[in-house]
Amino acid sequence: MCIDLHVHTNVSDGAYDIEKTLKIAHESGITHIAITNHDTVEELAEAVTIGIKLGIEVIPGIEISAKDPATGKAVHILGYNFALGAKHIKQLCTSTLHKRQEKSLWQIDTLINNGYKIDKMSINVKRKGRTIYKQHIMEELVLNGYTDKIYSDLYERLFKGQGVCVGGEKFDYPDAAQAVKAIRADGGIAILAHPGAQESLHLVKTLVSVGLNGIELVHSKNSDEVKEKIIELAQQYDLLVTGGSDFHGKYDTVQEFGSYLCPQGAFADFQKCSPNYFYFIQELVFRAGVRLLEYNTLFKDGMCKNGDATDLVTEFDIKIEKFLADAIRYKFPSHGFITEEKVVNNVGDEEYTWIIDPIDGTTNFISCGKDFAISIALYKAAKPVMGVVYDVMSKKMYVGVKGAGALLNGKAIKRISGANYLQDAVVDCSLRSMVYISKEKNINFFHLAGKIRAHRSSGCASLAICKIAQGLLDVYLSAYLYIWDYAAARIILEEMHGVMVLDEQDDCLDKVITKSFCAAVFCNQNIAQDFLKLSVK
Repeated sequence: MCIDLHVHTNVSDGAYDIEKTLKIAHESGITHIAITNHDTVEELAEAVTIGIKLGIEVIPGIEISAKDPATGKAVHILGYNFALGAKHIKQLCTSTLHKRQEKSLWQIDTLINNGYKIDKMSINVKRKGRTIYKQHIMEELVLNGYTDKIYSDLYERLFKGQGVCVGGEKFDYPDAAQAVKAIRADGGIAILAHPGAQESLHLVKTLVSVGLNGIELVHSKNSDEVKEKIIELAQQYDLLVTGGSDFHGKYDTVQEFGSYLCPQGAFADFQKCSPNYFYFIQELVFRAGVRLLEYNTLFKDGMCKNGDATDLVTEFDIKIEKFLADAIRYKFPSHGFITEEKVVNNVGDEEYTWIIDPIDGTTNFISCGKDFAISIALYKAAKPVMGVVYDVMSKKMYVGVKGAGALLNGKAIKRISGANYLQDAVVDCSLRSMVYISKEKNINFFHLAGKIRAHRSSGCASLAICKIAQGLLDVYLSAYLYIWDYAAARIILEEMHGVMVLDEQDDCLDKVITKSFCAAVFCNQNIAQDFLKLSVK
C-alpha cells in the first residue's frame, strides 16, 4: 500500500481537477488517497466514484483553516471520514470561504488599479464559481507575461511584507479547537496538520481535550526534531499519526506523489478508528457488478423457492451474496447480516447490520438480462446509515446517505419534475400485487385505473423506488416486499423527500427477517394523499 492523506485539487487551491489528480496519483503507485481541500467538502462524493473506477481508495477529507487563539497564528486541522452532509464543518467554513473570496477580489482590483493588465472575469470563469486563491491570481499574471512562475519574486513583492495585496480587510479564522469540534461533531477524525510548518505542537494538549485524534507526522515541513516530538506526544496522549504530500501540483513545491506517505502501520490504526464506509460499500458493489455482468452472459437456470414459481433464485444469486458477505465479514467480522439467500444467518452484534439483496429482479435477470440490481444497506442500531442500489446493466450507482442526500454516479440527484397530482401519475404495480391488494387491502384498482396517467410493472423493487426518487415514476405498489428489497432504496427515496408506507412497522430489524410487507411508495405527500382518497372502495 502507498497512502497519501493530504492532497489538494482545484476545488480549492490545487492545480488539477479531481480526475487528473487521481490519475496522477494512481500512475505514481498511490493506492489510498485523502482529498483534503481547504475549507470545503465539495465534490468528495464524485472523487470517490472516480477512485473506484481507477482502483484507488479515496478518503473524504478537508483541511480547515484555523488559528491559535492566543497568538492569532495559523493552525490547520485535517478532517477525515466525516458524514458527507458535514453540517457542522460547513457552518464553520462558510464564513472563511466567503471572506477569502472577498479578499481575493479586492486583491485583483488592487492589481488592476496599480496598472496590472489582468482580467477579473477571466479568473472567475476559470474558477467556475469556486473560491479564488492567490495562486489563481498569480497564474493570470504569468499568462500575461509579468513573471514566468507562480512562486517568483513578483509573488513575494505582491503578497508578502508590505506588498500591495497584503492590506485590505483582515478576517478572523475560527479557533483550532472549533475546527476539531466541528469535525468530531460530524463523526470524523481530527488531525493536527503539519505542525512543523506552523509551530503548533504546543496546542496538542488543549486540542486533545476537545477531541483531537492525531497529528500529521510525515510532511515536507516537519523536521526530524519535530517528528521526534510528534511521536512523543502521540504516545503520551494515545494519538494517531498520519502523513501526506500536501500535493498542490504545479502550485506548490511538492509536485509529485510518493515522497511523503502515511506509514502503513499508522494507517491500519487509522482505518480501525474510522472505517471508510462510503468508499467500501460502493467499491464492493461495483466489483460485484463486474462479476454479475460476466454471469449475465451465461445460461441461467432459475429454481423456485419454497415451491413458489414466482419467487426464483439462481446459482448466481448465491455466488454474489457469498462474495458480498465474505468481503464484509473479512473487513468487519463482528457485524451482522440480513440477506435474501441466507448465505449468512446471523443478525450479528446488534450495532451494525448489513441488509443484502444480491440480485433484485432475478426474474428479469433470467428472462431478459436487464433491469436488475444489487442492493446493500448498512444500519447502525436499527437506524439507516447508507444504502447503495446498483443498476448493473446501465451502470448506474444510486447512493443514499442518511441526512446527507442522494447521489447518482457520484453526483447529487437532480430530481426531474414528477407528478404533483394522482391524475398525472405513472404507477408501477404487478398484476399479482394488484390481485392481493384488491382482496386484502381493499384497494379498488378499477376505480384507480381511471384516475392515473399510466401503469407499468418493472419487476425490480429497488430500481422502481430509485426512479421515484428521481421523479421518473410517481407510485410503486407491492404486496410482497421484503426488507432486502427496499432497505437501501428507501434511504435514497427519503433523502429525496419521497414517502414510503408499509402495512406494519419495521423498527426492529431482527423481527422482520423473512417477513413480507405490503408497501406503497410515493414521489411526494400530495400523491400519497390523493391515492389514499381515491383508491379505497
